Amino acid sequence: MSEFEFTDRYKALGIPYPDPQTMCRGQCEGTGYYPEDDSTNQLWIKAESKKHSEDGWHFVQCPECNGTGKRK
Repeated sequence: MSEFEFTDRYKALGIPYPDPQTMCRGQCEGTGYYPEDDSTNQLWIKAESKKHSEDGWHFVQCPECNGTGKRK
């Protein structure tokens, strides 16, 4: 029988869980960054211009919190 271990983005990144009262409500969900694979998205294009993605994904800075993970 196979065993699977599931984790969330906070444990995977080694960061503490955000405070629900102050965390960004954008796509980053309190981390400040989120994965993006849409090559028409301006954030993806900017990241691609800095470094080519081998798999089509970039972690882009959240425009709602400017990478802080906190609500404005």
